[in-house]
Amino acid sequence: MKFYGELLVFILLFITNFRVFFVKSARHDPLVVLAPFTFTIALLQIFSFGIEVFTVLGFIIALLVLLSNFHAIFRYSENLYIDHYSPLMMIWAIITSILSAAAIAGIIIFAPLELNSRKLNIMESQTRLKGNFRTGFSSAASYSPADAFLYKFEPIQKIQEEEKSEEVVIFFPDKLGNTEHYKPYLQLLASKGFTVYSADFYADDCRWLHSIEDMKILRRLAMLIRSEVKPSFFASQREFYTYNISLEINAMISLLSEKYGNDSSFYLVSDIMGNTAISDFTIKQKSKVKDFFFLNSVPEYETSGYGFIKQTDPLFSFYKGLEWDKNFSEAKILAEKTAEHFAHLAAKAEENTEEEAS
Repeated sequence: MKFYGELLVFILLFITNFRVFFVKSARHDPLVVLAPFTFTIALLQIFSFGIEVFTVLGFIIALLVLLSNFHAIFRYSENLYIDHYSPLMMIWAIITSILSAAAIAGIIIFAPLELNSRKLNIMESQTRLKGNFRTGFSSAASYSPADAFLYKFEPIQKIQEEEKSEEVVIFFPDKLGNTEHYKPYLQLLASKGFTVYSADFYADDCRWLHSIEDMKILRRLAMLIRSEVKPSFFASQREFYTYNISLEINAMISLLSEKYGNDSSFYLVSDIMGNTAISDFTIKQKSKVKDFFFLNSVPEYETSGYGFIKQTDPLFSFYKGLEWDKNFSEAKILAEKTAEHFAHLAAKAEENTEEEAS
C-alpha cells in the first residue's frame, strides 16, 4: 500500500504542475483542486507509514505546490477564469514536474518486493491495540488511536478446518525494522504450517529514544540514523533494549495466553535485539516456551538487525551496498532453518514421551 500511495502522490503532483503548460485561452482550471487533494494524501502517507525518503519528499513538494497554487485555487473557488500563468509559475512548474517525474522513477526502481499470501496459502490480519505495558492491551475501537499493532500470519487450511493451532510462533522484530521489514520471512514460516504473530508496540510506558522520536512515524528512521551515526553508543544501549523487549515478551505471552489458554506454550523467535530477553524469559517462564530461535544464528542472514531489507526496503539496502534478493532466497533459508529447528525439537520430545511410556 505504501508503494501505491507514494506513486499516486507523485503522479498527481506531476499532473497538477504540468497542467499550466496547456492554458491557451481564458478558462476555468479545475485541475488545481488536485493540489489540496494531493497534499492530504501525502500527509496521510506519513501518518500511515512513517517518515521515509519518498514520503517526506512527497509531503514537501505537495506543500510547496499547494502554497504556490493558492491564488489559482482561490480564483477557481470564486468561479473566475485564468488566461495564463506567470513566467515564475512556469519555471516552478518545470522544476516540480521534473522532481515528480524523477521521484516516480525512483519509487518504481526501489519498489519493495512482496510475496503473494494467496499463493502461499496463508491469511494475514492486523489487530489494532490500545493500552500499555502496565495495564495490558486490548482491541482498539475503530478510528481511535492505537498503541500497538498485532499481526497474524496463518495457514488457510487451519482456518478452513477451524483448527486451534498448537504450533504458534511469536516473533519479536528489532527496532531497526518493524514487522513489515520481516514480512517475507513471517509469510514463508506461516506457509510451513505455523501460526505466526508479531507486534509493533508504541505504548507510552516503554520509551526507546526518550524523545519525540518515539512516535510511530519517526522511531524506525531515528533508530537507523543513530545506529549509523553513533554505532558504538547504539551498541552500548543493549541492556536497555533488552529490558524493553522483555516488556514486549510479557505482553505478547499475556495476549496469546488469553486466546490459546493459560496452559499454552509458544515458540519464540527474535533477531539481535531480543535474543537476551528471550533467553532470560525462557529461564524464568520455561513452561510458556517450547523453544526459541535466533535469526542471526544463521550465517546466510546478511542483514541481521534490519530485517529482510533486500526485499522490503531496497533503497536502504542500496545505501548499505547490498545486492537485492529478488528470489527471496535469504528469507526462504531462514524460514526453512526455523521450521527444521522446531521440528527437530518436536520429534525429540515425542521420542522422550514414547520412551517414558515404554
